Amino acid sequence: MISNAAAIVSTGMHVVGTDQPRISSLELQLQACRKAMQSAGITRRDVGAVFTGRGPMSYTAMEWNMRIINELKIVPKMSTEVTIHGAGVLGTWQYAAMAVAAGIVDYALCCSGCMGTRWVDLVKVNAGVESDLQFEMPYGPTTPSLYALFATRYMHEFGVSSEDVARIAVENRKWALEHPDASMRHKGPITVEDVISSRLIASPIHLLDSSSWYRGGGVGSAVIITSADRAKDTANPIYLSGFGQCVTHEWITERMGLTDIAPSRKPNLTTTGAAVASADAYAMAGLRASDMDLVETSAPFTFLNMMVLEDLGFCPKGEGRDFVGGGGIDFDGGLPFNTNGGYLSFGQAANGMHMALEAVQQLQGTAHGRQVADAEHALVHFHGGPNGTHSVALLSNEQGMSA
Repeated sequence: MISNAAAIVSTGMHVVGTDQPRISSLELQLQACRKAMQSAGITRRDVGAVFTGRGPMSYTAMEWNMRIINELKIVPKMSTEVTIHGAGVLGTWQYAAMAVAAGIVDYALCCSGCMGTRWVDLVKVNAGVESDLQFEMPYGPTTPSLYALFATRYMHEFGVSSEDVARIAVENRKWALEHPDASMRHKGPITVEDVISSRLIASPIHLLDSSSWYRGGGVGSAVIITSADRAKDTANPIYLSGFGQCVTHEWITERMGLTDIAPSRKPNLTTTGAAVASADAYAMAGLRASDMDLVETSAPFTFLNMMVLEDLGFCPKGEGRDFVGGGGIDFDGGLPFNTNGGYLSFGQAANGMHMALEAVQQLQGTAHGRQVADAEHALVHFHGGPNGTHSVALLSNEQGMSA
């Protein structure tokens, strides 16, 4: 069985703040990789596989995995970029798990990170990457305006108001206030009124409905994954209990032409590939949404966090408003959701896997912010493109634990 057959045995993170000299995205990731390898007690000769996300937008390079391999002087048996936008970052863990579980390699290195806004205007560049060159890009879209299409349809179809989704920003901010590295910690708490009275950036999305850039723009992350048998000799391994992926489209205009295939049987914008990815992950692990002690997602807007909670199985489709409004993700007493503040308040670091590392730290009992008590299972969800690619991983801190 693939469930719990692989484990994360070390992590590495390199953060560059606004008060530090800017470095390249390549150096950022290399620093994280070196830290992960040192923590695992392995050398470049032990690494049999290298998996990366797509090349950072702030460092133009094709075949990004080859840059990492070249600089670290690794000679892997397996390597590739996983280029399904931001979902590919979590996808690297999935391919690494399969490689070590199959016995093809002993250790796999996964890494990501981007210096982002320290080098380029990501707001403009990202929309250019995620827009159909023929039917969307000529109208000058921004990333928020692309996601506003999903938001408008979702809120109309299920009667969701700006006040309903604003509560997610409020609760995420409470987690950020407990985390020393959160980008919005110094801004203090916010209210629903603060969110809905912040300026509109792409109706119905307000400024405080949106992710904030991570201060300094630079978070490099890396993990070392090995087989469960080898992981037994390490401290605090975190097992990959289940995982799944689903890619529904590249451009939004293409999503509207997708019929007779999951996650929906008709063109729509309100059900995402997270529904398919999470269903596969739960089936692999023998777990349910109700077994999760915490959830982390890369969703960059309040409405999308609500949609994702539905698609991940924490409430039925269209009932996210009632789930959130009824205290479902409340900082005190609800499901621990985006426990470092999430993209909304911890900050979005381009090409980053910091949300996944937050889940690992929580399960290890080493969280930098508020620690979730007695956490055994975590769900991590990454998305990418204009809501077109989705990856889900279920993590456990004891091998073989299941419902």
